Amino acid sequence: GLVGLVAAEPMPAAEKSVGQRFRGELHPGGEVILEKFVVWASGKSPEGLESQALDAVNAAADTGFPALERANAAAWQAFWAAADLGIEGDPWLDQALHFNVFHVRQSTPADGRNALAAKGLTGQGYEGHVFWDTEIFALPVLQMIAPALVRASLDWRVRTLDRARAHAREMNHASGALYPWRTIDGDEGSGYFPSGSAQYHINAAVAYAMRLHHLGGDGTPPADADATVLFETARVWMQVGHYDPLRRGAFCIHSITGPDEYSALINNDCYTNRMAQLHLRYAADVAGQLAHADPVRYGALCRSLDLLDAEPLNWRRAADAMYLPVDPQLGVHPQDDAFLDRPAWNFATQPDDERPLLLRFHPLTLYRYQVCKQPSVVLADVLAGDGVSAAQKRRDYDYYEPLTVHDSSLSASTWAILAAELGLMDAALGYFREGARLDLDDLHGNASHGAHMAAMAGTWLGLVWGFGGLRIGADGSLHLRPVLPTGWTGYRFSLQWQGRQVRAAVTADSVRYELRSGAALTLWHNAAPVTLLTGGTAQLALATPPTVPTHRHVDAVIFDLDGVLTDTAELHFRAWSRLAAEIGVPFDRATNERLKGVDRESSLGIILERASREIPLAERKALAARKNSYFVGMLRSLTPASLLPGALEALRGARERGVRIALASASHNARAIIDQLGIADAFDYVVDPATCGRPKPAPDIFLAAARALQVDPARCIGIEDAIAGVAAIRQAGMKAIGVGDPRLLAEADIVVPDMAALRIQRFL
Repeated sequence: GLVGLVAAEPMPAAEKSVGQRFRGELHPGGEVILEKFVVWASGKSPEGLESQALDAVNAAADTGFPALERANAAAWQAFWAAADLGIEGDPWLDQALHFNVFHVRQSTPADGRNALAAKGLTGQGYEGHVFWDTEIFALPVLQMIAPALVRASLDWRVRTLDRARAHAREMNHASGALYPWRTIDGDEGSGYFPSGSAQYHINAAVAYAMRLHHLGGDGTPPADADATVLFETARVWMQVGHYDPLRRGAFCIHSITGPDEYSALINNDCYTNRMAQLHLRYAADVAGQLAHADPVRYGALCRSLDLLDAEPLNWRRAADAMYLPVDPQLGVHPQDDAFLDRPAWNFATQPDDERPLLLRFHPLTLYRYQVCKQPSVVLADVLAGDGVSAAQKRRDYDYYEPLTVHDSSLSASTWAILAAELGLMDAALGYFREGARLDLDDLHGNASHGAHMAAMAGTWLGLVWGFGGLRIGADGSLHLRPVLPTGWTGYRFSLQWQGRQVRAAVTADSVRYELRSGAALTLWHNAAPVTLLTGGTAQLALATPPTVPTHRHVDAVIFDLDGVLTDTAELHFRAWSRLAAEIGVPFDRATNERLKGVDRESSLGIILERASREIPLAERKALAARKNSYFVGMLRSLTPASLLPGALEALRGARERGVRIALASASHNARAIIDQLGIADAFDYVVDPATCGRPKPAPDIFLAAARALQVDPARCIGIEDAIAGVAAIRQAGMKAIGVGDPRLLAEADIVVPDMAALRIQRFL
């Protein structure tokens, strides 16, 4: 199919990379086959890897390429049969789902001597290092579609336990093990300890993956090697934490860094405390299981570790006393002890396209503000949220979403999962799409460094944990609550769990579960038990997305129209200019600035200040009507495309939070304008000069909107671009957001340069 192929030519030289370019013409229906030949070069390598590599090369040569190709095809066929996943109705997302799962699978070592690196086998980013996100994002996916690979990855952690013990000693811990935040061979590879070694949550990540692997197994107690990892890593929590008498004896963990690297060396990181609690409880559970199943074996293990009988009891005590407060004023889990005391990051002066923040600001600058690189509290709600109410999760979601800049590739999938759990389906699909297409569309502009393995795994998690609603019970039971996103006609996924394969196929109104192999299984669908026999199926109604009320401090947002949602100011200027020219009155843009936020009659009065004669009232009314006729004629040029950037997002953001919405415009044509713009349905009430008293800067129009919405003015936000409008909002006792020049809108509580910078969710 490829014709006119020319010889390879070198690509322009680039640091640390080489390449070749081929040119040719590909006709429809044709194909290109790329064959890569990998050459191994001899050199020093640890543990006899040099001879192993030579043996592998020689064995491959003896086998021959055709046989290797057949074996490879058979292996992939078996993998896809087990994974069996797909999205119907959105081919771009289906493509991304398969592409991402392929990369996670093919980049995960199966030999137990290595682990899945952050970039897999796709690029030089992070220099081949492994991070905590392998256990938190990738291994939960592989546990359900290729559990043997999880065992291999956990074996790598077992193999590097001695290095983790050595790292703990470097960190002045007398006993136990602390896995490094960034590593290849078990040693810490991070040179900046505040956002490296201080991330003690890596221990909890290893324990989390190990716990999930055990729950998905045959029910036998964990092997001694796994128990050793659990016990040694649990010991560190007891040394980094303490019982605080000032917090009624709560177990507190100080001077660590959580997943959000824009806050470092903090006390009581919510995510770390929650995951440490899960870790400590599971380590104590395993100690109890082993002691009950085989006391002799357990005794020998304890002696080998110098593990005292009291230690597992202390782990459980610490877990039960873990400090996990809810702020009494905001009703949210504080990300850490000091987070809520910091000022919010000024998003208005930091455009969204200037990311990541860490490349533009010193870490200390970021540490002083409420700004999140990625979710921390929300990730805790997803991974260890069994005891957290839906209402509490919604409060956490609402508070931290506008503070999160998503500078991490791990961010989108977490938000997608919790949004789906809370019934925020549009937000869930938006985050899912962002995470799924991250590398295919190079959304972060760094795909040349390699693909993001954990984010790719997050696509599967977003589908199965998010829209499929999968959660694993403490007893290893499967709980599902499938919902269907708008625009999809269906999706499917398979789970390998406890020696069984379960397939779920979702359509427009139902889900069909099938137990393809293994013994009979009882799973939970929409909180009701469903028993499947081998080869059996169950057809059930889809779950209804839940409605979880938002927790807000604002009941209503009242928008001005001109200059906020659309720019009809130019149309007004042209209409007034035409009228002024007809009656011989000077009119310029400086005078036009005085008309912003002012009603028609008052605007005419300002223009006529420069008239050469006194204009009687009847003539004034005729002039105002004439100007309005010019303006109305121009309105026909408005379309939904005439909305200002960010305006529609602000309306949707307020509506998604359950906030009531009103329009308070000085324009008599407000209703006609929003009809032309296609946003009339966005408002619960429209107030214009015909339905209220005095014009702006009097507060009447905003107070009328609050009365119509039946809300307290003190729990309202008004958004204006005019001095008179801001004054009206403040006189009404509302909070004022100004859109425009802060020098002109100094009376506003906060000023954003334009609607695109508003991000209204953070004010609600």
